[in-house]
Amino acid sequence: MKTCIYQICYSKDTFENIPDGFLCLDHLKNERPDWRELWPIRDFLKTNELSDGVLYGFLSPKFSQKTLLNHQGVQDFLLANYAGEDLVSFSPFWDLMAIFKNVFEQGDFFHPGLANTCQKLVSAYALDLNLADCIMSSQNTIFCNYFLANKKFWTHWLTLADYLFASSEQENSDLYEELNAPTSYGEQQLPMKVFVQERLASICLLVHPNFRCLNYSPFNIGPSTTPFNQFFNEAVLSDALKRAYLQTKHISYLNAFATLRDSVIQQLGSIQSSSH
Repeated sequence: MKTCIYQICYSKDTFENIPDGFLCLDHLKNERPDWRELWPIRDFLKTNELSDGVLYGFLSPKFSQKTLLNHQGVQDFLLANYAGEDLVSFSPFWDLMAIFKNVFEQGDFFHPGLANTCQKLVSAYALDLNLADCIMSSQNTIFCNYFLANKKFWTHWLTLADYLFASSEQENSDLYEELNAPTSYGEQQLPMKVFVQERLASICLLVHPNFRCLNYSPFNIGPSTTPFNQFFNEAVLSDALKRAYLQTKHISYLNAFATLRDSVIQQLGSIQSSSH
């Protein structure tokens, strides 16, 4: 399978230091930093014709730092495992993808209101999908837009991205205020739309379950920098329980996951309280 994997170059330093094997996606103008990576990815897709039989990826310069993978590592994984899937995920943060029910619950934990905003976007887009009921595992969770995909998947992603863009840019949109509302990210304040766009690939996988996704094990990649990174064994078990539920629909697996998740969050609260 041929790949075209771009590093998004938004500064002189990233432009001059492209790792071996990666292509340059020139984003030096950085016209809309408020959109983060959605702006250069969307611009590329709208101005270039993708080819069939090629996996495209648009990755931040922090990709290797967060995933511990270089271009050759990606190629080695594909050579050993790729079997025609539509999308290949290299998502980091095993703790955040495993311990929460889905990326919307996880996002809402750190950015209150995000789950509701995502649901409104999906509903306004006329998608019959209740995000609160969605169970997501390492097999269909995408963080940081760290994925490669074929033309068919990117076409669906772009349609949804265009709708998100219009909803955020048009002041008469029902979602305008929510998408542009500030939310905390470390010491920064970023618009909510930044964290919504990061979940577009996951939404596409939920809406189109026929898309096949190959995932590089997140447990081979680093966790987040949040306190959830202390719960490796619990994360492995949580992901296994969610995958078992998705495969069998036996409610016992889901109940066991919920109990484990609540226990982790309770322990985390105790740890944080004792540290103050």
